Parts: sequence; C-alpha cells; structure tokens
Amino acid sequence: MKIPDVMKMTQVEIDDFMADLKVNNPNLLQFIIDFLDNKVSIKEVEAFQKMEHQAQQLYIKNYKARA
Repeated sequence: MKIPDVMKMTQVEIDDFMADLKVNNPNLLQFIIDFLDNKVSIKEVEAFQKMEHQAQQLYIKNYKARA
C-alpha cells in the first residue's frame, strides 16, 4: 500500500483513504488510532519503523486494540 502525502491531499481524499484503510487494513488503522490516543508510544512506533517489512506485516496482522 502506498502511503500518500497527507499534506497535499484534500479532505475528501483523506476521508477516502481512511475508509479504504478501515476496510482493508483495520489493524493498521487501530495501531494509528492507538498512537493518536497515546496508547502506543513514540518509542514503539520507532521500533515498528525499524522492523523489516515482513516483521511489520506480522506485527500489524496480530495487533490488538489497547484498552
């Protein structure tokens, strides 16, 4: 999945992207939501970014929402 530059997107494009993300990658969306809600730390995101692509996919596939 190509991540668009949200700074250059219209609100409609952002809404469409988020709707697609919700349907096709709900665990990734939940990871993002948990980060925005301070349930995932910056260190955790940095660790995720350092993972190999396959490890990232496995991490997101198994990700569960945080309370």
